Amino acid sequence: MIDSASSESVREFTPTQYIAPYLLLIIGNAGVQNAPVSDRPVLFWVFTGIAALGTVSAVVRLRCMWNTHKRRPLPAWTRFLGLLLALYGLYVLYRVINGMAE
Repeated sequence: MIDSASSESVREFTPTQYIAPYLLLIIGNAGVQNAPVSDRPVLFWVFTGIAALGTVSAVVRLRCMWNTHKRRPLPAWTRFLGLLLALYGLYVLYRVINGMAE
């Protein structure tokens, strides 16, 4: 019989997991800013997809951070990084919506 507790691997949260969402959001924001929908619609939608992927990745990372903070205490600066990630994600979302409206 296999012990399910030993075969279960728990992924722990580390602050380096914030790198991928930040990079996706930065690339998406820069692309949406430099490729307006009226001039280059295909590029705009490609960068919008990258920004959406960054947003989904940020939500997943923030949920992982939240669950880890509930299980064991982590330094407060990891919460600050999470707050910055959430605020930057909202800013990129605003930029994408503003780019669609133009």
